[in-house]
Formats: sequence, structure tokens, C-alpha cells
Amino acid sequence: MKIIKGLKSGALLQRDEKGLCVCFFEAEFKGEVKASIGDIENLGGNLFKLSGIKTGGPYEIVISDEADEIKLTDICVGDLWILAGQSNMEGAGRLRSNLAELEINTDSEVRAYYMSETWAPAKPQLHQIWEIKEDYIRIPYREYRKGTKWGTEYPENHRDGVGPGYFFIKSMKEKTKVPQGAIPCAVGGSCLKNWETDRDNALYAMMKRRVAECGNVVKGVFWHQGESQCNEGDAKTFTEDMKNLVNAFRRDFGNENLPFVQAQLHKFTLAEGDCAYCWSVIRDKQRTLYKEISNLLTVNTCDLELDDMIHLSGASHEILGERAANAMLKILNGDTDQIDIESIELTNDEFVPFLSNIVVKFKNLNGDLKSSGIPYGFYISKDEKGLEEVKRIIHLKLEGDKVYIKNEIEPEEIGDLYLSYAYGCSYYANITDSENNAIPAFGPVKIKDLMKSN
Repeated sequence: MKIIKGLKSGALLQRDEKGLCVCFFEAEFKGEVKASIGDIENLGGNLFKLSGIKTGGPYEIVISDEADEIKLTDICVGDLWILAGQSNMEGAGRLRSNLAELEINTDSEVRAYYMSETWAPAKPQLHQIWEIKEDYIRIPYREYRKGTKWGTEYPENHRDGVGPGYFFIKSMKEKTKVPQGAIPCAVGGSCLKNWETDRDNALYAMMKRRVAECGNVVKGVFWHQGESQCNEGDAKTFTEDMKNLVNAFRRDFGNENLPFVQAQLHKFTLAEGDCAYCWSVIRDKQRTLYKEISNLLTVNTCDLELDDMIHLSGASHEILGERAANAMLKILNGDTDQIDIESIELTNDEFVPFLSNIVVKFKNLNGDLKSSGIPYGFYISKDEKGLEEVKRIIHLKLEGDKVYIKNEIEPEEIGDLYLSYAYGCSYYANITDSENNAIPAFGPVKIKDLMKSN
């Protein structure tokens, strides 16, 4: 007997709504196939379904036919997640010294299916592109690295590849008390075209193959991508492109409600002009994507720090992973309301009669708004691309779920101006709610349109 794919020692198998495993595997066999625990069903040909094993573990399972048997060890049952996108999901953050112990003190119930095609306890660096099976990914990656300042085909120091996925599954384990597993599939620099769902040499095909190696059943998707969409053409089609991608995930994994959490873009400090505007466009479309796609939530990142000009720091990934876990649990609990703008209005200033406040009220906060230091991040412009700033903001005041933007603009002019939060790629934004969830980057949006839509 030979198991072709779908079951390996060390695996984390996805549980169903009853808390019992569901795993599809392929095998070469002779006669009837049996399992020492759980139930096996022959679905035709070489395809089998393993079910009936309770959440938890580790288990030892013996799969046998009339001629032979295979012993699988260290099997757990819990929740299994796809990690996908580009470099900020792949991870380019530095592992801070206070987190170094996470590489050593691993949790056997928090594990990953590494790109070496092996299961192991999860560590902060989950992606090793230089080991991936697909030649069309691995070979270009190694050749690229050799030509850079690193000069090697793969990192000698693995402490510079921290992403949010590890902290996401670690947090999910802490919150659910159930074993958690990740299937890392992100590739740096990839655009949505690289994730086309109908090409054999695309990243989506790689992801499907890796999920099949893990039993072909997952709980949901954690996605961080968009940097490569920040151009005028791709920005225009972003929403439809994402709808098509999410629909493909749900179709191919047999779950029309498959939970999907995405991270909003941060910034690229070298971007300027129209490029910076495109970053804002993508962020704004990510902010509103939950209105277009069911069971999807966007996690905001604009208050986090970078480790280089485009990549979130290792410390930021710890925060992002926690936020993503909270968002995923919201979806699983039937709550798909995300932090967003509820209303906007103009009020007279309480102290200076000829000054006004643009009052932005947010919904679905956890507690009141707060900031680390003086609140900052709002931006007013004359044009929809944000290129001509109106430097009339005096200060921001946070009060409950509202931001008061005190300004020296004539009230009759305000409606025709454009408002943004975390505009472009050189912003500083620091407003969160009481539970450390950032408010979303948005805009530029015409102020009168915001007032009308609410």
C-alpha cells in the first residue's frame, strides 16, 4: 500500500462542524482499505475519505489494505488555514530578541505544512520559497537572490522572514483551545495575475496542490496582497478581480461561505504622485470589499511600523496576526461588521464661531477611539488624487466613536474638498479603538459624497 497524497505523519486535519476530522487522500491499494481509528470511505478510484476522528490529538493511525499497512504518527485534528498573498504575508520582518524564544519553545498543537513538504511545529518564519516543489517558483527565486546584495540562493539567517501567519495561528490556538495548522502559500512580489485560477503554472495551482497534500479541506483563508496592484490599470479592476479570486477559493474547496480575512495595505515610502494615489485607491477598495463579498473582513494596518520601505516589522506582524485572528473569529461567529465610517457631518467650533469641525463617526469599534500621542493621519485635498493638499487642519480631537477635525476652511467650501485617512505612502496615522484595532485608511473621497452616503 502507498499513500500518494493527503495524509502524512505530523499532519493537522481539518475538523467538521461536529468536531470530527474530514480528510481526502489518494492511495495505491489492494483490496479493502481500513483505518485503526476513524472511518474510511472509498470514493472511487484511488480517492478515499477519512473521517470520524475527534478534535485533539496527537493520534497514531494505521492505514492498511490486504497486503500492507502504513503507520502515521503525531496526527492532530483542529483548524487548518491557507496563508496566501505576496511578500508581507511571506514575511520580511525581523525577529525581535523578545520573540526569539518562539523559535525554540514551539507548541506541538500549532504547526505548519512547510514548503519542504513536511509537517512540523510552527515558527515565526513559515515561508521558505527556496525549498518549494514548483520549479517555476523556486528557480527564479534562487536566481533572483543570487543577483542581489545577499548573494546567496537562500537566507543563511532565517531571522529576517517573519510574517503574520505564525501569530495568526498561535492566536487562534489561544482563543479556541483547538490545534491549529497553516499551509504557507504566499510568494513575494506576486500580483493577482500570478494568482490566476485557471493556469497550471500560476501560484493558485501551487496553492491547490499544497492544500491537496494536506487533505483538501480547510477552515479559511488569511490573505495579504495588493502592493503589486498599485497601478492605474489594476486599481480599476481590483474589486472584481478579488471577487473572482474569493469565488475560486470557495468553489475549489467546496464551501460557498469559506471565511476570508485580508490585511489592508500599509505603505511604500518611495511611492509618489499617481503611484501614491493608486496605493490609496487600493486601500479604499479593500476597506469596502466586505460590502461586495460575504464572509470577508479587512484588517487595518496603517498604524503599524515598517522594517524597511515596504515591509511590516516583525513586531507589527505580531499585532496583525492577533487582529486577523479576532476578525476570523468574528466571521465564524456570524459577525461580518467591520470598523468603517458610519457618518460625517459639519459642526461649528465650540470656542471659535468662524471655525468648523468635520466630524467623522466610526461604527463597529471595540470601545472608544484613542491614539498613541497626539492623534494624526487625516488629510484634506482639493483634487480626487490628493495631489493638492489643503493645509488647514488645526488639530484632531477624539471623543468616543468620533474624530473632530478642527479646520480653518470656509464651511461652504468643505463639501467640494476630498478627505482621506492615511493618504498615499508617506503618512503617519495612529488612531485605534480601545482594543488596539486601527481605524481603516480611506479616501480620497469627496466630503459631500460622504455626507450624502450616510
